[in-house]
Amino acid sequence: MNHNTEDLFCYTNPTPDTSSREGRLNNLRVAVRPNISVCKWPAQAGSKALENYHPAEDATVVERLKEQGAQFTGMSKMSELGFGIASDTTHLIVSENQSDLVLGTDVVGEIRHLSIMAGAWGYKPSFGICSNLGIINLVPSMECVAVIAKKPAQISDVLSTISGKDDRDFSMVWENLPDFTPQSGKADFPVYKIGFLSEQINGLSKSERSAFKIALSELAGKGIQVEEISFPDYALFKKIHQVIGATEASSSAGKYDGVRYGHRNENAANWNEMYLSSRQEAFGPLIKSYLFQGAWFQFKNYEAFEHACRLRNRLIKKTGDVFGKIDFLASPVRCGEMDASRAESIPATYDAFALTLIANVTGSPSLCVPGIVKNGEMDLGLQLTAPHLSDVKLLDFALGYLA
Repeated sequence: MNHNTEDLFCYTNPTPDTSSREGRLNNLRVAVRPNISVCKWPAQAGSKALENYHPAEDATVVERLKEQGAQFTGMSKMSELGFGIASDTTHLIVSENQSDLVLGTDVVGEIRHLSIMAGAWGYKPSFGICSNLGIINLVPSMECVAVIAKKPAQISDVLSTISGKDDRDFSMVWENLPDFTPQSGKADFPVYKIGFLSEQINGLSKSERSAFKIALSELAGKGIQVEEISFPDYALFKKIHQVIGATEASSSAGKYDGVRYGHRNENAANWNEMYLSSRQEAFGPLIKSYLFQGAWFQFKNYEAFEHACRLRNRLIKKTGDVFGKIDFLASPVRCGEMDASRAESIPATYDAFALTLIANVTGSPSLCVPGIVKNGEMDLGLQLTAPHLSDVKLLDFALGYLA
């Protein structure tokens, strides 16, 4: 079923540039979620807290795409502040050919889930290789710009354009950045090793495990080595993301006070009442509960947040040890029992996105491939996660073996 444009977009470009441009991405149609700034377009990030906010300049990633000829079509509808995928239309914009590619942010795995729902490829790059300037972040240390595209080659083209140093963003990685420039005369592909975590796959249903292992068998038939790995601390990824994510969200959302921009209660008797009532009205139930959790860690139990940060560092090191033995970690993107589009509480959201959290916690690149892991009529998606800054290697593998 095809939808009307107004059902898919919260804003469409009133003056699309149809002229021919020079550049690697000439006439590529790009949509963005409304937490990525496009000059003078409404950027409400799905939240009343940013009511009538219009940025004065493009985000760095938008600016770079425009320079290479990309045509911006409009802004998709999205979940509030990018957390979860309820009410999101990003996947429909791609599946119904309204755009060739969509840019959004990936907090717990949203873009990767949406890509599989669209029957497209999804990519979360290594943390720190793309500028966050002009991005409305909720969880700054675990969220980054991500891409949904119809073809893996488009992902490589876009990453080669939007990645790289931005002197205005001090959160970026400054050394050993991936070089996405196409290399001529490449040698034959090496023998790759793919691993999967026992504890992660054991959480799937019997039929889902079977579908996943069939997909791995097909990869093994192409000469790829497959290895099962035990990771006893796997359950910590969900807990750590929730504690750190909620705390960072509470801090990040502190600026939405109704004073400088966004929703303001005009009937308050004084400034203090205006501030409290504006924030009360600005957020929906899911985000509000997330911010309440974060505020508790921020002001009442900061030791728990610090402990979660130490555990995160330990998980990053242990994941690095795993990558010392294999090239990529494999898993499905989603499971049938948890419908991420219907998750309306914090526990339900984290349960629905449990399979995608590793890449957010560790800052690793993660590629999602449609049509390979199918459980009946449902595409579970194949997710491949690589070591931090191994983006080129991961995309080369996809182009060589999966495209």
